[in-house]
Amino acid sequence: MKGMQVYYVSRAVISAAFGALFIVSGSPWWQGALVGGLAFLWFLYAPRSGRYTVSPQNGVTALGRDERAQGITHQAASAAFVAVMLVLMGICLYFGSVGAEAVPLHLLNWAMIAGALVYVAGDLWLRRRV
Repeated sequence: MKGMQVYYVSRAVISAAFGALFIVSGSPWWQGALVGGLAFLWFLYAPRSGRYTVSPQNGVTALGRDERAQGITHQAASAAFVAVMLVLMGICLYFGSVGAEAVPLHLLNWAMIAGALVYVAGDLWLRRRV
């Protein structure tokens, strides 16, 4: 095998192992198959996405990131961190007078979801083709 074939075969094995992990941990077989299939679809899409530099001669480690991709990731992660901190500050200020035990945990979950959305939106915005 040469080129990207080694990469795809290795990613198929990783996807199958990931799906098997779900099944072994108690999930139904169809959920494990779905997770493994989605992971493999991501691995198929990744070399064509423009997020990574592709070097087929490297085999299993064919994908890499250049300085531009690392900078974009850093900026998006920084924006997400700031967003989470601002949301947590607002939650603490609102519920601070009542006491820390009065903060509903579901609001903290929503703060993390907001941070993830800010990261994805920032990443997509910064990667747009100019």
